[in-house]
This record gives sequence, structure tokens and C-alpha cells, in this order.
Amino acid sequence: MMLPDDFVFSQSSLQDYADCPRRFELRYGLRRRWPAVEADPVLEHERHLLQGAAFHHAVHQHGLGVPAEDVTRLMDDAVIEGWWRQFLQSEWARAAGRRHPEITLSMPLGEHRLMAKFDLLLVTDGGGVQIIDWKTSAQAARTDWLLKRLQTRVYRLVLARSGEELTGYRPLKPEQLEMIYWYVNGQAVRLAYDTAQLERDEAELLRLMDEISTREVFPLTEDVRRCAFCTYRSLCNRGEAAGVSAEWDDEAIETTADEVVIDLDQIAEIEF
Repeated sequence: MMLPDDFVFSQSSLQDYADCPRRFELRYGLRRRWPAVEADPVLEHERHLLQGAAFHHAVHQHGLGVPAEDVTRLMDDAVIEGWWRQFLQSEWARAAGRRHPEITLSMPLGEHRLMAKFDLLLVTDGGGVQIIDWKTSAQAARTDWLLKRLQTRVYRLVLARSGEELTGYRPLKPEQLEMIYWYVNGQAVRLAYDTAQLERDEAELLRLMDEISTREVFPLTEDVRRCAFCTYRSLCNRGEAAGVSAEWDDEAIETTADEVVIDLDQIAEIEF
């Protein structure tokens, strides 16, 4: 498949490919738009996305130095305000160090380019860097599941290979990095990093991008349960009905390694 010359891989596009090669082809190769609803009930789905976007925006404002009371004053949604107050009680609302909210970094990998957009990078006083990713799911996902996700693997690799400017151009050792998924119920999952993980991620991501770039046939996923949350399901003759939004969090937390997983933040990345 011929990708655009300026195509840049991301955790989102790579996860799409891992979940369903055909979805990647339709979305990024053919650039097809298909109006299927991702989840039912539609209004609940849309409301959650809007609440998530508003929460991310509030935390972004905080990272830029806007006083918390000014951010709070503009809120008119009890759910968002609850998430916000939970955040204000967390250690990352008052952590010492240099904050880089909503920052994008990229790196070359083989003949490709890989990028990551971070919710927050925190350079600690000790010289380490924390990747903090805000999640609006009701409960935290399992550590083993998060470690397999391409978001974890892409974010840590990109930071390790291209984040020197954040620390005064000193080379970053993988052991200096930590990825933290923070959930709006106050839970946090902390993932350490090391050289062995970096080397595995780098080799696997390069292999994956090479495979995508040279592949000619992009088959549908064999796990049809994934299709319930895909906008292309009717185009692929994989059903008309959307998945039930209430099942997202349970899937992300409870499924075993050989079962389907649904990640709300992967279904629709928040932009603002």
C-alpha cells in the first residue's frame, strides 16, 4: 500500500493496524470516511467524549499556569468538576519540576517517522521525566494490558529517543523515564522503563512499520467482537448495531490476553 510521502506513524495508527489491518487501510491508506456510529447509546457516547475533552482542556490550562480557582469557576458540569477536584488532590497537581503540557515529539525509525503527543511531560528536579496520560475511564486498566498497548510502547520510545532537549540536551537513559496513567477515580498505574524494554519496543515498532509499508493485502480482523466499536463495520459487512458504551471499561479491565480489548481513549482520541 502506498502511504503519503509525509505519513507519520503514531500510537493511534499502529493500534488501528494491530486491532484490524483493514481498518488501518481504510482510515490511513484509502482515507475513507464512513458514518457508522461507534457506540450506543449515541448521546451518552458523545457526552462522555465532550466531558473528556473538557477535562483534558482544564488540566492543560493548569499545566500552563492558570490558577486552579479560575479553571474551576468556568465549570458547569458536575461530572467534569468531580474529575477536576480529584485531579487537584493528586500529586501531579502540585508536583515540582518543569511541565510540558500537550507537547508533541517525533523521531526517525528506519525509513519511517514516529510521533507521540503527550498529555503532560514532567521533568522532575532529579532529572527524570514522567509521562502522564489522563484517562477518563471509570477504573484503571490492568498493568499487563497497558504494557502491551502501543500507546505505552510508542510514548516511552519516542521520549527516550527524542526528549533530550527537555533535560538540557543531556542523553536520557530509559531508567530515567516513567509512564503514568492517571484515572479520574484517583487511581494511577506507574510503569517503569529500562534498556531491555526500549530495545524490544524499537525492534518491534520498526518491524510493524516495515510490515505496513510493504503489505499489499489488509485483511479484516478475525475477532468480530472488535467490529462492534468500529465505524467501518457496515462497510465491511460486520453488522449494523454499535457496541454498548457501558461495556468499554469492563472490557479494558477484565479481559484476558487472548480476548478482545476496548479502550475508550483509542476509540476517539481527544482533540481540542
